[in-house]
Amino acid sequence: MTAAVGPGPRPTRGNRVEFLVDNEAAWGRLAADLAGAQTSVRCMLFMLDLPHVRMGFGEEVEGRPGAPGSVRIEEVLLTAARRGVHVDILLNDVRPGWSPANTVRGVERYFARHDDTGRIRLRRFSTPQAAPVHAKLFVIDDALVHSIGSIFAQEYFDGPDHTVDDPRRGHLRWRSSVLAPNHDVSARVTGPAAADLDAVFRLHWDHCGPADLPERKPDEVSGPVPVQVTRTLHGGRFAGLPQGETGILESYRAALAEAEDFVYLENQYLTSNAIGDELVAALRRSGRLQVIALLNSRPDIPGYPLWQAEALERLWTGVLEAGAANRVGVYTAWSHQGRSIIRTHIHSKVAIVDDTWLTVGSANLDGLSIQDSDHRRRASLPMRWAGRATGAFGPEAPDLVRATEVNLSIADFEGGDEPAVRELAAGLRRRLWAEHLGLPEAEIVRPQGGWAALWRDRADLKLRSLRERPGVPEAARVLPFPHEGTRVPRGLERSAAYLRALGVETADLDVRQRIRSFRFDTGTWR
Repeated sequence: MTAAVGPGPRPTRGNRVEFLVDNEAAWGRLAADLAGAQTSVRCMLFMLDLPHVRMGFGEEVEGRPGAPGSVRIEEVLLTAARRGVHVDILLNDVRPGWSPANTVRGVERYFARHDDTGRIRLRRFSTPQAAPVHAKLFVIDDALVHSIGSIFAQEYFDGPDHTVDDPRRGHLRWRSSVLAPNHDVSARVTGPAAADLDAVFRLHWDHCGPADLPERKPDEVSGPVPVQVTRTLHGGRFAGLPQGETGILESYRAALAEAEDFVYLENQYLTSNAIGDELVAALRRSGRLQVIALLNSRPDIPGYPLWQAEALERLWTGVLEAGAANRVGVYTAWSHQGRSIIRTHIHSKVAIVDDTWLTVGSANLDGLSIQDSDHRRRASLPMRWAGRATGAFGPEAPDLVRATEVNLSIADFEGGDEPAVRELAAGLRRRLWAEHLGLPEAEIVRPQGGWAALWRDRADLKLRSLRERPGVPEAARVLPFPHEGTRVPRGLERSAAYLRALGVETADLDVRQRIRSFRFDTGTWR
């Protein structure tokens, strides 16, 4: 059994959890569920870049002005309201108002102009940019919840192939930050855990106005999966929670303390020394433990490329001191077609330990998502001054500054549920590894050297292919994260520099730093 963490919701049994890998699947399934909504939709969003978000495509878009057959999120919500569905939207109103993350005014304008039902309500969640609502939840008919990994900006749309050029990613805008093919993982939840997810929405909705939501109906058992909804909450923001919550960090610590066989991390950022130190402690405790991490070469927040490099250097120092270098692998993902190559942005927030614990949700492995804001603690003095002057950092004590994050923590908390947990964890792991390693799921078989050896062999195969046959892409998509002993080279956010650090001759490749931009209105590439 795995210990539950607190404070926050207690674990519930009897849930069904479906993982949706990449946004072609996640946004498409969400659109279908929204189209079937009968009574209510409640959504809590980081940002909503209207009118530029298309959730799916019924036809090819190249050469087809207007992207005919595409599904637009605002139209799906408006159609639901016209069917009689009550739609409540909670959206960040971050300071400063000109921030790329602030989309609330455009959303207000759209629904003020088009909603002829009076059933769509929007509340602004006023917050410094350093402490936003980062979780993305859709609660539908008090019966099911989507926890969506990505923000709703078109560049995040992608399929499992992560092709170098995909017109469905739309045109790059001034808000765009990822600039690469995007990998993500979302979850669809039914059962008692849906009430705990809805409680997060209600907590934030009531913070912004009167507590006027109808009482939710009881949740029915829908599957065999135990779930604890873990949260990160800003300190001092909500009544009765003066210190906020750090339940997601606590759940990681509890799982890593019991790790014996393997730890798999797939995350947008790793700047947290707390997580790195827990990994080293786990490696020291278990001589057979292996750790595999899939990260980004280009963290897309100012300061993060340096802070991630420093966190990895601290991790490698501990790993070498523990004599565990052959049991740890850190990797990045790449899209490669012909001679064109571009990094694949890892936006997912997944961890799997021994196939007996897994977590999926919105929390990155950085201070803002699990402990306290990196920028409030680590930014340069001019950046801190600018953050205070613009309102981006807020007046709160640095150790209380956190985003709102929501993860699903899945484990055998009370005994008797381990088979269901193992089936779910191993199934997700095989799906993800098949995509990243370029293997059929049936061939994801543990070699004699353990899972770390499988990843190392596939990454080495990809690297040899790039060195020797750069125009003939290898199916494997991962490359090792460059490091020299404990030192991580700087400047690896530049794709060509990353490849050169691995000994790849970039003159023989078309190394892309960003994806191409496609105009839906004209049906042409820019």
